[in-house]
Amino acid sequence: MVEPLTLPMPAECTLRTARAFKEDLSAALDGATVVLLDCAAIEHVDITFVQLVVAAARSSGRRGVTLDLTSPPKAVADAFRRAGFLPHHPFESASDATIGSPAAPAL
Repeated sequence: MVEPLTLPMPAECTLRTARAFKEDLSAALDGATVVLLDCAAIEHVDITFVQLVVAAARSSGRRGVTLDLTSPPKAVADAFRRAGFLPHHPFESASDATIGSPAAPAL
């Protein structure tokens, strides 16, 4: 069994930290088959984090890499829901998951 690579998230996951997060996430996805974002420490989150996670999950999924969240606080789950996505792999559109249709197209 493959051990997942766990990437701890900082307290702030916003536009201000997006560049560093994208670099860290890209490096993690290049070297693993399963990447878990440990969200327990997140206190501030915005749509930038959601967009990066959803886009990375879809892109990496096409390469056979699984990306998911662990320990998401309410703020993270709420940010995903406000953006219309479920806060877990495969990050489907909330409406797609509800009606059982295929996932929304990649961002």
